[in-house]
Amino acid sequence: MEERQKHFERPTTNRPPSLVNLGLLTVTIAVVGGALGFWAMQALSWNNTSLNPLGELNRNITVNLEQPLTDLARKYEQSVAGVYTAKAIAPKLEQMTFTSEDYLGAATVVTSDGWLMSTDQVVKTGKEMIVLNDKIYPIKEMKADEFSNLVFVKIEANFLQPIDFQLTSKLAVAETVFTNFDVPQAIEHAFYRDYLAHEHYQIDQYLSTDKVDYYLRLGGDQTESTNLAATPFFNVKGDVLGVFYQVKEDKLLIPAEYLKQAVKTLLSQTKRPNLGLYYFDFENQAGFTEKGHLLYHAQLSAVTANSVAAKAGLKVGDQVLAVNNEVISAERSLTSIIQSYRPGDKILLKISRNDLEQEIEVQL
Repeated sequence: MEERQKHFERPTTNRPPSLVNLGLLTVTIAVVGGALGFWAMQALSWNNTSLNPLGELNRNITVNLEQPLTDLARKYEQSVAGVYTAKAIAPKLEQMTFTSEDYLGAATVVTSDGWLMSTDQVVKTGKEMIVLNDKIYPIKEMKADEFSNLVFVKIEANFLQPIDFQLTSKLAVAETVFTNFDVPQAIEHAFYRDYLAHEHYQIDQYLSTDKVDYYLRLGGDQTESTNLAATPFFNVKGDVLGVFYQVKEDKLLIPAEYLKQAVKTLLSQTKRPNLGLYYFDFENQAGFTEKGHLLYHAQLSAVTANSVAAKAGLKVGDQVLAVNNEVISAERSLTSIIQSYRPGDKILLKISRNDLEQEIEVQL
């Protein structure tokens, strides 16, 4: 008998899944699975992160904001020496050993052939010992700069790394400054960070053309427990801003402007100019907008007798306005302008006397 073939099937809703539907299903499963896995991992670490389920992710992240500064400080380690009190040689070690009580302050290398710069608060007798790059040197020669209270010492060493004095006029209150200094019985120097509280700070009411007239003032209070005497301070670019000098309670920096002039005087074996004037700074002392400096002092003669200023005819009450057409301002004082010249140079002072302006030639 012939078998009949089935030629008709009833319609049904069961159809094979399309590729699009399979793709969407796969994505959905992956998203749900990933979320469940993430929260499962956080649940395991919940006890270690208190009430912060994301705490474990942040716990091992360490950001050292001072790293660029400490790297710069290490760069200058070979240029910053320690100054110590002289001691006898230890018999067994056959060399001098120092403790923190022996540390007097710092000295900064300024020439490759052995000249270093410190202050009269650190080097006083010339018998102090210099520790630089793990070597101990006696002082062979000493020279003082009375204008800035800097002291230069010479040691028998060559091929040293001197500090490069790149002057910067872009000083700003609250900017970060830092230094490094030698530590006895330690391989690396100590690092110290502070901030600039005042960029043109004057400690006296009446200023002199023959002494430092302004300083940079630090704002930190950690210097009470840290001996920073004569340490060089740098800004975040690595420029030298000054060296530490304390006057009473004021933590100051002798400005780099005067450091550079002192080094030039040392190398050229010349003297600083002495004009012989005392004056009152209108802008910086009283906040007046009036320019110039008034020649005046409450106790002393504003024009020193037999000084070059007296010989040129300057008088008490004169108001100095400019030097060689360079106008005196809050940032550029009479002292800083005069100290950029040398003894023997001729300068032209523009003054106001009895409300009349005139020019007076002075030979320094």
